[in-house]
Amino acid sequence: MTPDGRSGRRGPENNGLTPERRFPRCRGLENYGLTCCVNALLQSFIATSELKDLLDRWDSSSVREDALDNVPVHLKGVLGAIRDPSCRAPHKDFLRCLDRQHIRLNVQHDADEVFLAVLNFIQQQMDDKVLALEIQSLYRLSVELHHQCVECSSNQFLPSSSYLLSLPLHIRNQNNTLKDCLASFFELQKLSGIDNCFCDQCKTRTPFTHGHRILSLPTILCVQLQRFRYSDSGWMYKLDCSVEFQESLDFQDICSRDVFSKDFQKNEGTKYSLFAVIVHSGSAMFGHYTAFVRATGGSDWFYANDSHVEPVSWEAVRETYGGRSRTAYMLLYRREPTQTQGGGEGEEQEGERQEGERREGEVQEGERQEGGRRKRKKRGGEKQEGEKQEGEKQEGAVHEGGRREGKKQGVGGNKKGRNRKGRN
Repeated sequence: MTPDGRSGRRGPENNGLTPERRFPRCRGLENYGLTCCVNALLQSFIATSELKDLLDRWDSSSVREDALDNVPVHLKGVLGAIRDPSCRAPHKDFLRCLDRQHIRLNVQHDADEVFLAVLNFIQQQMDDKVLALEIQSLYRLSVELHHQCVECSSNQFLPSSSYLLSLPLHIRNQNNTLKDCLASFFELQKLSGIDNCFCDQCKTRTPFTHGHRILSLPTILCVQLQRFRYSDSGWMYKLDCSVEFQESLDFQDICSRDVFSKDFQKNEGTKYSLFAVIVHSGSAMFGHYTAFVRATGGSDWFYANDSHVEPVSWEAVRETYGGRSRTAYMLLYRREPTQTQGGGEGEEQEGERQEGERREGEVQEGERQEGGRRKRKKRGGEKQEGEKQEGEKQEGAVHEGGRREGKKQGVGGNKKGRNRKGRN
């Protein structure tokens, strides 16, 4: 039987097609000896388009030495070849690479431990450290530890922040909800008695409350439901109790305002949508991993059980709440874009329009001022030209008057001379 209660026999609608041809958004992965854990995690990585986009930006050809043991090189190869139907075993080299890194084949593994190990290998083995940090930041939930003295209410913060790549949530041996588990994780705990802390204000050891404060939320939120416990005698056992979760999640509805640090960016999104569920079936000593995944931007759910893939409904995903052997173990949520982010293009266009209008106004004002300056210059030039012409005219008149006066004096002199000559 399939997870949604339908028969697993091939029907006439399948027409003998392979899963990757019938469901191009999801493809099955062959089990090569207890590799169901890695197969289920790979399905979640494949559904994380942000991870593929970052790895595609990495020039992995620069890794020449020890390329066979480089986990991010082979992970990039899996994400690139998964859509190619001609590649029958796109993840085989990745499995062998993990085996050489001591995540052995034919050995049972914990999904959360393998998930964190892969992210650590990416951080350690990528030569592009800036890009490796971007991949880590994709899953990074930054928190700060907050301490408060019960006696004087003084606050103390650790000088440095820490981060979680996977959020471990304690569950009780009864019916739970994801909202209650998250609220419990961020709830303040009281330290008293032998756990008293030294208060700088009180100058003595006093009871304290301490807890986590959110500095920033990740793009991809990974939640681990801690179903495995140890008994007093040292035996591990599994909690099959129910943990109810929804397709959407909002931290502001779950946590109080005190949970967010004063340095938390208020415009940062707090709403998330579920896109992958890693499921564990069986007991603590022996089990099997499968995955429910939803493609980026899609609403359809798929169930991946190693090489078997089929479409399912949300009701089938809800059956993994618990109360039976098949239970949800890891939940992956994608942060939804905020209105500010969604309207960023419109705001950018509006800003460009206002900037264009401002520049156009400056140009017009400059032209107006330049035109006025030219007119004033022109009028000043005409005035100077007129004054010049007037001056030349006056100078000409003076010259002409002088010339006439000189001529007149010359004539008179000649006349006097003639008179004197005649008298002689």
